[in-house]
Amino acid sequence: MGHHPVERRPVRTGRLLGAARGQEHVAGPGMLTPRCNHITENGGRGYVCMPLAAQGETLGILHLCEPNAVDKPEWLAERQQILRGVVDTLALALANLRLRETLRQQSIRDPNTGLYNRRYLEETSSRELRRLERAEQPLTLIMLDVDHFKQFNDTFGHEAGDLVLKQVAATLVDHVRESDVVSRYGGEEFALMMPGTSLADGADRAEALRKAIKQLHVTHRGRTLGTITASFGVAAFPELGASWAEIVNAADRALYQAKAEGRDRVIAGAGLARVEQQKPKLTKSVA
Repeated sequence: MGHHPVERRPVRTGRLLGAARGQEHVAGPGMLTPRCNHITENGGRGYVCMPLAAQGETLGILHLCEPNAVDKPEWLAERQQILRGVVDTLALALANLRLRETLRQQSIRDPNTGLYNRRYLEETSSRELRRLERAEQPLTLIMLDVDHFKQFNDTFGHEAGDLVLKQVAATLVDHVRESDVVSRYGGEEFALMMPGTSLADGADRAEALRKAIKQLHVTHRGRTLGTITASFGVAAFPELGASWAEIVNAADRALYQAKAEGRDRVIAGAGLARVEQQKPKLTKSVA
């Protein structure tokens, strides 16, 4: 490689000629080729930009600079074959990493809403429960179901129903913390796992979500889809269960109770506490 090491420099954003053409781009002393925008010096340096391309897609650029190109007219020729081998190897590695991440996201994400799916929630929950048990911290699970969702599908079509689910999902994401896990549990049912949140605080959060969903105004192909409401069931560790299955069952019971009592409401615990739309605070109920 010679006595002078190739200089590696960070590439700034700008016009990347090599990436634009999908071919390596060389410039330096005695060459008429233009320099990329990320190159600021015009002295005796020579440089090459080689696109990292795989499967017809440019994944990046390998940029190398020879500080003494004036004194070394063969600076590129003696390295070109090695560089091309390095570029091919890096491009393949990047493509494999991207494919792996794509497959991973497909396995844990719901394709319609972009939320985590039930599988990811269940895998994460056991780890979070163990962590919170050691830290003696609570965990709240909110389960919610879009009310009369079948009517949206029957009246406006499945495309409109999918839009409703997307809007509800976006509302949930907008109202949670970074540490919370929002998932599509199945069909029109969603679940929110909130580490470090008590049952009472979880009920308050659920009530805020209920109000936010009810304020949605969704239109599809020029038609207003009407008022969207949801029913909520809230359960928490350790009050209502020591295992994930127990917490889910408690949240399910609370959700079914919310639907049985008229929908568009929050029930915290299976009859332990209740939040209705007319009452801003929790009230005790008889089981």
